[in-house]
Amino acid sequence: MLDRASRRFLRMVRVAVTLCAGLGGFSLAAHADYMSNARDSLKKGDLKSAQIDLRNEVRGDPQNAEAHYLLGRVSIELGDPVAAEREAEAAKERGFDPRQAVPLLMQAMLAQGKFQQLLDDLKPDGKDATLDAAIFVSRGYALVGLKKPDDARKSFADAQQAAPNTVEPLLADARLSVANSDLNEAQAKIDQAIAVQPKSVEALLAKAQLLRLKNDGPGAIAVLDDLVATQPSAMQARLDRASLELALNKNDLAKADIEAVLKGTPGNVQAIYLAAVMEAQAGHFDVADKDLEKIAGFIGRIQRAFYLQAVVKEQLGQYEQAEESAHKYLARFPNDVAGYKVLARVQFAKNRPDLVIDTLGKVAETGKGDAETFDLLGRAYSATNRPADAVAAFQKAQAIAPNDVGLQTRLASARMGMGDVDAAVGDLEHTLQLVPKAPAVGEALFFASLASGDMDKTAEALAKVKQLQGDNAITGNLEGLLDLAKTELPQAEGIFTVLTQKYPDFLPAKVNLARVLAMLGDQTRSEALLTEVLAKTPTAEPALTMAVFDKIRGGRLGDAIDIMQKAHAAAPDAVATTASLGDLYIRDGQAQKALDLAQAQKPPMANAISIYSLKAASYLALGQKKEARDTYADLLKQDANIIGARRELVALQIEAGDFEAARSILTAGIAVSPRNYQLYQDLAMIDLKSTGIEAALATADRLVGQDRDFADLRALKGDLYLAANRPNDAVDAYQKEFQANPSSMLATRLAGGLMRAGRTDGATKLLVEWVNQHNDDIPVLLQLSEVLLTNDRYADATMYLERLLKQKPYNAVALNNLAWLYQQKGDDRAANTARRAYVLLPNAQTADTLGWILVTAGDATNGVALLREASTEASSDPRVVDHYAVALKDTGDKNEAIKQLTVAVGLKGGGKEKDDAQRLLTDLKGS
Repeated sequence: MLDRASRRFLRMVRVAVTLCAGLGGFSLAAHADYMSNARDSLKKGDLKSAQIDLRNEVRGDPQNAEAHYLLGRVSIELGDPVAAEREAEAAKERGFDPRQAVPLLMQAMLAQGKFQQLLDDLKPDGKDATLDAAIFVSRGYALVGLKKPDDARKSFADAQQAAPNTVEPLLADARLSVANSDLNEAQAKIDQAIAVQPKSVEALLAKAQLLRLKNDGPGAIAVLDDLVATQPSAMQARLDRASLELALNKNDLAKADIEAVLKGTPGNVQAIYLAAVMEAQAGHFDVADKDLEKIAGFIGRIQRAFYLQAVVKEQLGQYEQAEESAHKYLARFPNDVAGYKVLARVQFAKNRPDLVIDTLGKVAETGKGDAETFDLLGRAYSATNRPADAVAAFQKAQAIAPNDVGLQTRLASARMGMGDVDAAVGDLEHTLQLVPKAPAVGEALFFASLASGDMDKTAEALAKVKQLQGDNAITGNLEGLLDLAKTELPQAEGIFTVLTQKYPDFLPAKVNLARVLAMLGDQTRSEALLTEVLAKTPTAEPALTMAVFDKIRGGRLGDAIDIMQKAHAAAPDAVATTASLGDLYIRDGQAQKALDLAQAQKPPMANAISIYSLKAASYLALGQKKEARDTYADLLKQDANIIGARRELVALQIEAGDFEAARSILTAGIAVSPRNYQLYQDLAMIDLKSTGIEAALATADRLVGQDRDFADLRALKGDLYLAANRPNDAVDAYQKEFQANPSSMLATRLAGGLMRAGRTDGATKLLVEWVNQHNDDIPVLLQLSEVLLTNDRYADATMYLERLLKQKPYNAVALNNLAWLYQQKGDDRAANTARRAYVLLPNAQTADTLGWILVTAGDATNGVALLREASTEASSDPRVVDHYAVALKDTGDKNEAIKQLTVAVGLKGGGKEKDDAQRLLTDLKGS
């Protein structure tokens, strides 16, 4: 196994030998048409065609030594050193010039790693000083391959002594010095070579390359300029200059050099590669891709070609090919951080942040990661719900790039994910100092402060932003949002109205005004505003989603489709818009139209998960279940890690009665994602459905035995018993595992089983004992408070929720439940606590809680707006609809209240709230 210095040296050797023996300058005798054709192909750089003609020539005239030699040279250029060795030996045996045949033979042997054989078979004989020097040089390269650098240097010295007027011994010695990072010694050897042959192309190229290694770009350019001017036929000088010009962002100059080379040799591999680099730098990735296709057979021989190919394929959305190229590049250059980063970006694009962590974790461990490495790693941790690790990664990135605003905001976001709002606000305040005029940072600071639920703190943050950025559309919009968060809706309406008049092209203000108007019940003006926004920008979000939702809610599905069709026409390549339009078609009974839409998409869009899913849903709606199964199977061939598609396919196989196929699909999924509990559970559930509980339990035992370190599997038997509606057996199974391996997960499972078995006191006792020993177990604290709430133990529930919120003050669910409890006992803290919950998690539940608290406190105007919003999202919840109806009655809208109450009493479930709704309905109708 070669060490790194030896590998680096031999790469330089291969480049040097190729440069010193280019095929374009050979004198070719026209022995026959094949030789003539081969010569023409070589001049054009068309090695494949030359190879075909030369093979035909040696078949027709096996004694043609020159043909064997040229075929050997073509073979080495095409990456076939075995054939090159064979042809060089044949040329040598047939009397071809040994000064050409023997160096080719040695090059082929070196390329195969036949170092010792070269030393044994090829030795100077003292008859030809030039040939002896070439042999000494190749023997030196072989000694480097055998990790004998001192002997190699002696061999290079012997070569120089044998032929003191040649440059290759000195250049070989220089390359060895470069490989050992001794650039000064390399410089001395190169200068000596130039003194021997001042016009040596190889020596001057080596000088330019060394200057480039020393980061002296201008110096290297000067050498190459002079070389091109004095020896215009030296194509390699143009290529080296073009490479350097691309590195210096002088693409126009590089283009001129590349075109000059391609004019003389249209098939020149290096020129085509540099053209691909140039096009990629210009963002013309499709053109770069076509250039790389032209030299596909040579990519493995160009140092960074696989890397370039990975980047190009990534940008074209061809992620499988990009990933393959990235892996090939890293196999050759495992210490290049850039290769790991492009692989990580591709894995992100494939929605595999878990793989990103594996890829970049290795780099982070070496200490060689840069800011982008840790930034990508932090984003991967965030995507896999590991906020603490995300914060740590972002902090490392920030330490490397302390003025990167994007990093600062992502660090703040990660802190928010941990619930550390105060730290997030601190990060963003620091970032705002770095870029005081950046609107995005000001907005991020505002929203981070808002997430605290502390309206005074948010107002202070907004004041800081306005002080630095002034009164403008963005800060005005934030002011309106603050009033909206405070549920001061008339004030918010006034601010947004002024903004739309002052800044008619500022869409956020129009969208927010539309939202406030909808909350206030003015649906006509709200719809008009959204229509105005979408008329100008059909794909504008969230206006598009709001408008479509409003139409659907109002029973106007056709209008919703019309809006989405216009959005699709404006952005036909937008995957999300296309998929949404297809979903609307299916809802409207136009499944064939949805299928046609999905099938009309071209790669890479056609390969998107949502398009595959649309196609499968269309087939299902059309009753074509086999085609749906095939579609999901095709999607899994493209990406085996899509759990949703795998489960859909399993469900279809079970529906078709093919349990074995379903098992195979899940088993394959477990092989790809071995720690996905849902797949294990689904596999055991197949046996439960097809055979019964005993077979399912046997499968559970087998699965546990396959991976005893996977803690989640300890709950599998209990989960199966619950699925079989045997809660007491589930309790026994959970209890057994809990006693052997107590954990938070098993505690919650056991408590849930006890509740299902009607043993509420046992569940409460278990959870109390657990939290007394594990005070920081937030999930169990939350479960305990909900159990206590269900059983009307309000004082105890309040105590545990307050304990939880001391540790996680921004837990919206806990805040919402605590607000409701405060309201029950008339605690003045109810409204502010509910408002914090609503700001942190604005949904039907939090809107209902806050709205109902405001209504019961006498603020029906703002309360009804929140309850209207809640009833829109939770129109089948009798409690929410009843609250909304009461608010309508309190604001004087008797007719709408009767309408909503009529809906509420007709809903399933409801209990006390449904009875209350019936009584109020009776009263209103009688009044």
